[in-house]
Amino acid sequence: MKIGQIQVDFLAHVCFRFRSPGRHIVLTDPLFADGFEWEGHRERYLSPPKVPIKSIAACDVIFVSHIHGDHFDPDAVMAIQDRTGAEVLAPAEVLEALQERGADVGLLVEAGDGTSLEYGDMMLSTFAGYDNSLDERGRANKFSLVLECGDTRIFYSGDCHELPPRVRGAKVDAMFCWPHTDDERLKALARGLQAERFVLMHCDRFEPGDFLCNRNLRKEKTRLERLLPGMKVVAPLRATRLS
Repeated sequence: MKIGQIQVDFLAHVCFRFRSPGRHIVLTDPLFADGFEWEGHRERYLSPPKVPIKSIAACDVIFVSHIHGDHFDPDAVMAIQDRTGAEVLAPAEVLEALQERGADVGLLVEAGDGTSLEYGDMMLSTFAGYDNSLDERGRANKFSLVLECGDTRIFYSGDCHELPPRVRGAKVDAMFCWPHTDDERLKALARGLQAERFVLMHCDRFEPGDFLCNRNLRKEKTRLERLLPGMKVVAPLRATRLS
């Protein structure tokens, strides 16, 4: 899938590979584990990526939006970092968890509200302040990302159900978001940006599925097209290989 100047590959759930014309690569929330712990039980991953983690041969930065297990797979993050030398851009508590596992501190970059970083011909900006989400030390611990390359802008929501205050009203070529189950909250989220397209994510299948997932992409696409007339809705196809 091409969005403006950025090539986008959908790996699974919330994991996308964004590649600029200069071949700078951003990977979001990689999940390659067979499941994760959630509120006292294990969620088994029923629809993992079709590409093996070893196929990720190049990456400049891994963005981890927050510490929830379907977004933060530490083994995958460290395996990709070991192979590619990628930096990890993430909330403080995610970076601390990686440090405890022996990650290279020099490759860990703390996300902040409004922080902008350049990676070759791509600019990344992180945003917080939504969903009233703070860690035990009172630090913002859920972040969204805006990727810019030339005149192309993409909003990757992470796990936000309301937009970060700093991005409201912004013009973007695409917004990558979970299709909130509440119609009115979904419409407010979509209309909070001037976006040309809505790319669905966070819908993969888990068992027992006791959290907000397990959505049918094609059904959600039909639902969004009804709720958001004029918006181009994309149900991304999984990559089966990476070039």
